[in-house]
Amino acid sequence: MQQRAPGLAVIGSEYQALDEIPQRARVFGLWDQAALWFGAASLPAAWLYGAIMAGWTGLGGALLLILGISPLVLVPWAFLGYIAARTGGASVAILRPAFGLRGSVLPSIFYLIFGFGWAAVNVFVGSIGTSFIFKGIFGTPALGEPGYQGPMALSILVTCAVQGFFAVAGHRAIRVMAMAATIGLALLGGYETYLAIRTWGVADLFAWHPPQTLTTTVGPFSYAITLALLLDLVVAYNWTWEFIGDFSRFARTPQAGTAGPWIGANVAQTWWFFVGALGVVFLAVQTGQFDPSRSDPNSVATGLGFGWGAYLVILVATVATNAGNIYASALGMSQLAPRSGLSIRSLLAIAAVVVVPLSLFPLVVGNLLGSYIFFLDFVGALVVPLWTIVLVDFFLVRRGSYSPELFRLEGGAYWYSNGIHWPGVISLFAGTAVYWIVAFGFPELRSTVTATIPTVIVAGGLHLLTARRTATSTN
Repeated sequence: MQQRAPGLAVIGSEYQALDEIPQRARVFGLWDQAALWFGAASLPAAWLYGAIMAGWTGLGGALLLILGISPLVLVPWAFLGYIAARTGGASVAILRPAFGLRGSVLPSIFYLIFGFGWAAVNVFVGSIGTSFIFKGIFGTPALGEPGYQGPMALSILVTCAVQGFFAVAGHRAIRVMAMAATIGLALLGGYETYLAIRTWGVADLFAWHPPQTLTTTVGPFSYAITLALLLDLVVAYNWTWEFIGDFSRFARTPQAGTAGPWIGANVAQTWWFFVGALGVVFLAVQTGQFDPSRSDPNSVATGLGFGWGAYLVILVATVATNAGNIYASALGMSQLAPRSGLSIRSLLAIAAVVVVPLSLFPLVVGNLLGSYIFFLDFVGALVVPLWTIVLVDFFLVRRGSYSPELFRLEGGAYWYSNGIHWPGVISLFAGTAVYWIVAFGFPELRSTVTATIPTVIVAGGLHLLTARRTATSTN
């Protein structure tokens, strides 16, 4: 029998969403997983979120979120990797016992929203650098300058074309790009940190505070940057790394599939969140103007006098990171249509095309910061109840055990009522409704208790109470 190659060579065209990974292909050790996730989490969008953190109370408040809250929020997310490593199932596969073989189609649609949404956000942020490159070559306006919309749209199309090519080309090219981008971003972020501290000193940078509460709007929705909102957003940011299961299913041990992603993602995000916060504070102290909407790494690099090298590094990082989002979206589509007969490569091409119109959305809205916050808040209403239910189902309802029958297309232990597990589906709807009601209907309540905490209590508690009877008959 042909042996499969080690490392990232087991990923790509060989396994689809509902394939159980055989033991011989589970070759990722703890540090393999950590390195993979350090690269995946080293993305330009993290800088932008770090700048939003600084909009609360400056660098001190940002560090509270970065060093205290974010690592804790990543713990339950990492245990999704444990489930995937135990079962050998992708993220969309480990949903199936909680929602049923057919009922899992609904959360699989959510999964697509996460993948496509993050890919679109990253494309827009990465394309800002491309617009500055076009400005240098053709003299066209870059983002923020009068008439930037046309050149920015072209920049987005170029970025989408490049990332689509590499996503379909395969994992080996992506791996080389990810390594190069991670090194380049580390050098860029390190120099920015050195420049900021050398110019102003630690005391002056930490003494700076926003002159007023940061607010932004998108459509009818208005946001004021508070600790509760930032907690909701950091949960949404961390938990929408939805493809953790897609990689942890290749882990050599459950411990590697759990601790590896936590270490890699946490180290990367701690660094990049801080670089984003430091960059926008540095520019605020330097210029006297605080503008988080211009705190993406391209705009910061421009403000600090960096050139094309910085823009190319950010573009490569965007393409490398989005390959994972496109891969996750392709797996999500294969779960929705398991009998389609389409290869994973064909699904990758379709996913790459779908990202294009979504990436143009911030141009229509005209507010990058508001669009980014609204996106995180929107997916938070989906991801918080979704993963809460999966964690409660595996660890509390099923007591840490899923049957291989979760890979079946129909029938078996997880068929329930015509393929739908109503306790999971109802709990998901209830949790999503609670999040949106608290977030948009009672903003004062949200500013004190967050929208996440009530959602976890309702979705997790309801599923725990209602799913025990069916669990007894399937275990």
